[in-house]
Amino acid sequence: MALLTFSYVVGKPVEFVILLTFIAGCVELAMGLFNLGFLVDFISPCVTNGFTSATSIIIISSQLKSFLGVSIKSHGTFGTWKELLGKVTEIKFADTLLGTLCVMSLLGFKQLNQVQAKTKTSKKTLWLLSISKNAIVVLLCSVISYIWYSIAGGTPFKLTGVVPSGLPSISFPPLYATVNNQTVNVLEMVKDLGSGMILIPVVAVLANVAIAKAYSSDTVVDASQEMISLGMANICGSFVKAMPSCGAFTRSSVASSSGVVTPLQGFYSGSVIILALSFLAPYFFYIPKATLAAVLIVAASSLIDYNILKILWRCNKIDFFITFLTFLVGVLIGVEMSIVVGAIFNALVLLKRWSRPEILVETRSTNQKWNYIYIRPELGLFYPAADYVTETVKKVHNRNPEAAIILDCSQILQIDYSTAKSIEMLAKTYKEKKIDFALLNLNAKALKRLNSVMDTKNLALCDNIDNIYNTILNIQITNSPDEIPLLRIEADSSSDKKTVI
Repeated sequence: MALLTFSYVVGKPVEFVILLTFIAGCVELAMGLFNLGFLVDFISPCVTNGFTSATSIIIISSQLKSFLGVSIKSHGTFGTWKELLGKVTEIKFADTLLGTLCVMSLLGFKQLNQVQAKTKTSKKTLWLLSISKNAIVVLLCSVISYIWYSIAGGTPFKLTGVVPSGLPSISFPPLYATVNNQTVNVLEMVKDLGSGMILIPVVAVLANVAIAKAYSSDTVVDASQEMISLGMANICGSFVKAMPSCGAFTRSSVASSSGVVTPLQGFYSGSVIILALSFLAPYFFYIPKATLAAVLIVAASSLIDYNILKILWRCNKIDFFITFLTFLVGVLIGVEMSIVVGAIFNALVLLKRWSRPEILVETRSTNQKWNYIYIRPELGLFYPAADYVTETVKKVHNRNPEAAIILDCSQILQIDYSTAKSIEMLAKTYKEKKIDFALLNLNAKALKRLNSVMDTKNLALCDNIDNIYNTILNIQITNSPDEIPLLRIEADSSSDKKTVI
């Protein structure tokens, strides 16, 4: 989110950042109040998995410089690795050793929860040590650093350094700014921010929901609620000069690995941060950078699903492609953009399925050699697929021009205007050609909408395939009683040919 925000405010005064935070919060809040949470349902588990794995790789890569004690200026995963390989000779032994020991300690503490304890007290003790591993390791290393620094006047490994203390003043978001010695008003500022006012809140919401889904297990994520809370957070943040914010996998992974299971963690963390900035900031000086890097690396590595691509390849290659693409975009461009790209491709796949549904086609005949073509769309029928289904019906019927046409509507829960007009056109076309045409299993709701477009009195409607012949015969007798012989033939469901289009 920081990099995305930077791309819209680079070269501009800080007032632009604060105003962008306020506007982003308002957009997010409005999205939540209008219950637009359903939009993020387009983030499938495939996108979430790709996003999560990419974020983990980025976090691990970004922490290697602190873990190895190397100074790196490059941004991005590949830039970091490239510069790191060029500075192999500058790797600090003390930082690397401390980081390695911290990783081993964290992994060891993590396994304590799996130890079979003999008593209830021992089990609780091991559980407490397991979930407190991050705090224990950071606190222990900080104490060691403090003692070492006090005795020797320094440490062989890099420390966090000075952290500014104090809280920002509360003020209303700025309505003007000074750019190149000229004052610009809020309208000009909004114009300069451009698409960032929409893209940043959308990406923030997508990131929040993706993180929530990654850690929610079996709990359903209320996206509208996420939008409201995120919007309020950014609106309030703009009053204390904050930049646009959203959930972060870094913090979330650390919280999860520490055993956090309720939203109360947010209140607790916020309170601790306020107290720390007010009173404890000087003591953060002694936290080793390698220790913090080790905590983040262990937390992030647990998020990578190493088997998902193998499973998706066997299950659904389209899902495999979406997951891999999301991961690739996340690593190469950024995790925010990876969510957008993944969601777009998910939506395209859904649109493809709705516009080109599978259609079951069977050529059937009764014992009396009455032939008909049985057609059933397998995934509903809305306007994107209306023309496709119509053309499919015509194409199939051209192969057997004397057969009747039975359109099974059992999978069509409701229809729109375009679908109703397509059915009307088919009925009219085949009536003129004196070809029997009937609808099977059309529900009451869909029939009501069809009635609003066309007169269905002379349309053969049937809810049982065994009675379809008699239904068509009755329609023919009603329309032309002098031309239709009074016959009663029960249709069977024998199928001569079956295809899926």
